[in-house]
Amino acid sequence: MEKPTQQQLEELKRLSREARGNDWSEIVQSKEEAENRIRDLKEKARME
Repeated sequence: MEKPTQQQLEELKRLSREARGNDWSEIVQSKEEAENRIRDLKEKARME
């Protein structure tokens, strides 16, 4: 996977802040990680 541009990193950080508050440990570092997290959250929501 190619390295994200600075603009993409800033957008990712902004979206992560909106979604999680100020917990920087929750920022995803790759598209694959984001897709895995989304899939896990959907599965968790389905199970509840």
